[in-house]
Order: sequence, then structure tokens, then C-alpha cells
Amino acid sequence: MMPRFNPDAFDVRLAILLDDQRALDVYGHQGRSVDVFDMRGVGAPASLLALRRHVRQTVPDVIHAHMFHSLAAAAIATTGIRQLPALCFTSHCNELAFPPLRSAIVRALRGRRAADIVFVEGQHPPLNTDNVVVIPNGVDVPLAEPVRTPWEPGGPVQLVSIGRLADQKDPLGLIHIMAAIDNPHLKLDFYGEGPLETEMRDLIAQLNLGYRVQLKGLTRDVRTVMRKADILVMPSKFEGMPMAMLEAGSEAMPVVATPVGANARILGVDRGTIAAAETFGSALVRMIADPTAALAAGRRLRRYIDDHHSIAATTRMHEMVYRQITNSRAP
Repeated sequence: MMPRFNPDAFDVRLAILLDDQRALDVYGHQGRSVDVFDMRGVGAPASLLALRRHVRQTVPDVIHAHMFHSLAAAAIATTGIRQLPALCFTSHCNELAFPPLRSAIVRALRGRRAADIVFVEGQHPPLNTDNVVVIPNGVDVPLAEPVRTPWEPGGPVQLVSIGRLADQKDPLGLIHIMAAIDNPHLKLDFYGEGPLETEMRDLIAQLNLGYRVQLKGLTRDVRTVMRKADILVMPSKFEGMPMAMLEAGSEAMPVVATPVGANARILGVDRGTIAAAETFGSALVRMIADPTAALAAGRRLRRYIDDHHSIAATTRMHEMVYRQITNSRAP
């Protein structure tokens, strides 16, 4: 969103809590100015003090904390500051994804937050403050609809999984699904990094899937990957509103996903396939068998993303929230 804020009304700065700026390259924001306050290990207290000094020097009207760790760091760093910034919070999870201690902290900070931004109605209401605003994730939507070529049902089909290689995304389960599908022409590429990478490589070798399943690491061009692949697979155990699904939709890509987070709302009844973990493989096989129907669903998904999840509309909605919470405060 940052390049799309009204520059005459908003001075937006980005701070991150890990000294890892690879995502700027991945999403095409090389060279963007970022303030780093690395909270890992023994340096965390010094970084919190540096963040506190930064807030006192820049005197922001609003601090928007994305995810739990940012909320905790912002709350600690601003405690006792005389000119207290308005604090709003966006989480990317449902309530069940928060461990008990994190849930307790988010609840305890409700009175400190001026607004909570959620992706869908009913997202973890016990954790939210009184001022809840629904703003879905947004993505760039190409002006021209991508041209996708139907695959041959008995020929090569390229699947892609994009996301962190962690238990949330269930990559190990997806590898087992690939092993259970008797189709030597079906291939799967994982894009991402994470703690399960070594275990995934071991499982791929154990199941003799090296010629069908590959780990590609991070990519600087997610859209090109999507345009070259046929189907996005997302067997996640939990989600908020996954960006990979929105980006795939903007590229008119067929999607198979589990019914977690906002997945079912995005795919609806005819914009993709929703399948529980135990039926995920059979649902994928059915989609592969009917490429015409799959591509038609992808086109419907693209229209839905264009109508409801464009980054321009998302940015305007955030601007409205920031104005509302600053205008409602006493001078």
C-alpha cells in the first residue's frame, strides 16, 4: 500500500522487527527506506529502547501494528510516552491460531488500541476492541486478463504452492497427497522457506518424488511463477486471508484450498475448489480432469478479486481508518 497513500495527506514510514529485508526485493520495493529494530535474541531490549526513541523523535499520529509481535513491541515502546500515538492492530489469524498467552496479551491491550482491522466479519471477536473495521487484503490486479492455456487431462500439469514452509501450510501433508496421486505427469513446485525444509527434502527422497516435487526457495517474481503454473494448491491448517490466493485470483489461476480463514469466502461456490484435508487429493484430481471448468472458475475468481480486493481500494479504506482515529482524539 505504501506507494499508494495520498502523499499530500500521509507520511508513511515502515519499521520491521527482524533485520531481513528480502521481502522488499520479492515484491518489487528495492531501495525503499525501512527502519529496522531487530528483536531477536539478547539485542531485543536495546532494540525496544531504540524503537521508543524513534517514536519520540518522529511523533507519529498512528502506529499500525501488523501481527502480534508488532503489537507487543509497539505497546511496550510507547508506554509512558506523553504524546501517545493512536494504535491500531491487524492480525492475520483466527482466534484458535493464537496460543493462550498471546490471546491474553491481545485482550489485555484492547483498551490501548484505537481500532482493530480484520479481514472478515466475525474474526476473533473476543480479542477485538470496540472499534472494529473490516478491510480485506488487497493486491495489484492486471488491467488485461491473463491468457491461460488449458492443460491436457492426461498430460503435464504444474501445481504450485507459495508460502512459508511451516506446519501452518501443511507442506508435508501435500507431499503425501502427491505420492497418493498416480499421475507421473503431475508436478509440484514449492516456493518459500521455513523450518520444515529439511524434513520435506527427506520425505521427498523417501517417497521417491524427486522428479515430481521440487523446493524452489524464495522467488522475486511470484506473478511470473503463477502465470507459468496451472493450479495453486493451499492445504493450510489455518489462514487469515492469504495473499497468495488473492494474487493467484488476480492472475485468473485455478485454486484448490482447505476451508480455513477467509478461503471459502474468497472462492465461493464457483470460483475455485474448497476441500478438507482428507478429501484434498480427490478434489485436486477432479479439477485436473476438467481443465475447462477449472479455468472458468479462475476467470470468475479474477473478477471477484478485481471487485473486492484491489490494492487501491484497500489503501483508501486504511486512509479512512487513520483519519477517523486521529480526528476522534482530544487535541
